[in-house]
Amino acid sequence: MINPKAKRSIFLLFLILFFGAVCGSILSQFVSSIIPEGVVKDFFLSSHSFGWGANENNWADIGVIRFKTGFYVDISIASIIGMIVSWYFLRYFK
Repeated sequence: MINPKAKRSIFLLFLILFFGAVCGSILSQFVSSIIPEGVVKDFFLSSHSFGWGANENNWADIGVIRFKTGFYVDISIASIIGMIVSWYFLRYFK
């Protein structure tokens, strides 16, 4: 029997939020073809990237093999809306 008051794992929370961000990004790509050019489109579809990237200084060299490392995350208003909607479903639709 599943205890309804049991806490969810951190992995499940991150998975749900990641799924919401991906759905929001997909939605933003769809909406970008519908909304006409202007301030509203720029506001909802502009994104900010953060992380570290595979530039010239990020080489990992272990003698035999050499590779670049990098990881970027793009956050936009649409992806934040997707995370909020997924959080809503997680919270109210157990």
